[in-house]
Amino acid sequence: MGDQKLLEDLISLNKTDFAQLVIAEKEAKKLKNCTFVDFRDKAKFNKHHVKDANHVDYSDMFSKPMMEELNKSNSLVIIHDVPEVAGVIAATLKLMAYPDIYILQ
Repeated sequence: MGDQKLLEDLISLNKTDFAQLVIAEKEAKKLKNCTFVDFRDKAKFNKHHVKDANHVDYSDMFSKPMMEELNKSNSLVIIHDVPEVAGVIAATLKLMAYPDIYILQ
């Protein structure tokens, strides 16, 4: 039964227009309860990042501390240099019932 639900969720998610999820930093900062989550490697994050962004190494995406840190009532803005990776992260978080996901432009 769980496999059927996952399949239905994936089909529904594929209907999402990911272009609608892309947001500029200025607009994202206007969102209520917004959390920036930077999934780039630590060196790139240390070199430059959005002020107050949380760093999560992509390989630690599903770690318990990361999942506890990300509040489902907040809007999450995903940061990654590779648009396809940012899309996969956004899709994964949407499947995990995070309601408001955006991708930083």
